[in-house]
Amino acid sequence: MSEWKPLTLRDVITVKHGYAFPGAGFGVDETSPQVLTPANFGLGGGFQSSKPKSFAGDFPPEFLLSGGELVVTMTDLSKAGDTLGFAARLPRGQHFLHNQRIGLIRVTAPDQLDIDFFHYLTRTDGYRSHILGTASGSTVKHTSPGRIGDFTTDVPPLLEQQAIAEVLGALDDNIAANNVLVERLLAVVHAEFSRRFHDRSLNVPLGALAEVVDCLHSKKPERIAKGATLMQLNNIRDDGLVDRVAKYSISAADYAEWSKRFETRAWDFVITNVGRIGAVARIPKGFTAALGRNMTGIRPNELSASGSFIAAALHSRAVRREVDERTDAGSVMNALNVRSVPLLRLQDSTHAERSAFHQFAAPLYESADVALVSNTSLAATRDALLPQLMSGKLRVRDAEAVASSVGA
Repeated sequence: MSEWKPLTLRDVITVKHGYAFPGAGFGVDETSPQVLTPANFGLGGGFQSSKPKSFAGDFPPEFLLSGGELVVTMTDLSKAGDTLGFAARLPRGQHFLHNQRIGLIRVTAPDQLDIDFFHYLTRTDGYRSHILGTASGSTVKHTSPGRIGDFTTDVPPLLEQQAIAEVLGALDDNIAANNVLVERLLAVVHAEFSRRFHDRSLNVPLGALAEVVDCLHSKKPERIAKGATLMQLNNIRDDGLVDRVAKYSISAADYAEWSKRFETRAWDFVITNVGRIGAVARIPKGFTAALGRNMTGIRPNELSASGSFIAAALHSRAVRREVDERTDAGSVMNALNVRSVPLLRLQDSTHAERSAFHQFAAPLYESADVALVSNTSLAATRDALLPQLMSGKLRVRDAEAVASSVGA
């Protein structure tokens, strides 16, 4: 620690605001560069896929990013500021549009700060306390380039910064590789679903869908206990995955009450009712949580025949359009009414067709679960090592041994 020196971020980085893309040009063209939004920042930092958001219109060319850049989010819609100020490395080989309230990071003193080290610095408790403590807004949290630049902390010499970032980055690289595997598995499932059912009309909902929907209207728990988890909206990713583990722990008494109504288990589904309306996630094996507010649980009652069918159908464009049509405009925010969820129509199919599709797709979904379980272990290791490395309490060589034990 004797070689660590204080560093103020404004002296070594710049944070550039994005462009205010006119809302009239927004679309959902997945083949066009995607507009960055706060939804592209995962819990705990890092990039995640989001609902397609393209732009058709003119804009300054400097706001087209080619991938690989480091960006931070300066706006967060959650009261707790769950992702405010976190950094994310954009996937290489993809183009993005640099939207307003997203900051582009440039290191102006590369001899003093490694950009990948800064990436992980945004995940430390000290940085998070500074960002949340200086944030403005009550409902929507905001930070700014100036507030980010005000943060001061001790950092090690450049070579040690790079070594720390390399250890943590190896774990994140494995997580990213697993995510790519999962995306490819799901792409095969969705392509096969489209091949079999794309020309089918939407019919009356399956009896299972109408019968198993329940929604919890509950406030954030006041009592905290370990071992019982409450799923929140920000645990649901737009690509149909559950993000890591449920964020909030709740008391055993509260958990017992919530889980009487809906405790998740494998092959359950969750659909969000506000925010990223209609985002659907399939609950993987080994994940158990009670549902929080503003989401609806769906449980097939003919699992052996329809689990994979429902999973793919809820992500099909036809059903997504119906979700949009059934979304109610509110004075404060739009919402998918709980009573509308069991009325959603799925592609017309017979029991035999659903069963055949489930036999094809279930092994692919289960392989995705294996990758997600691996990611949980990798993320837990990274999150345990990060504060130790970033504070100098753990040396890089010792961290490398821990990381190698989980496959990094």
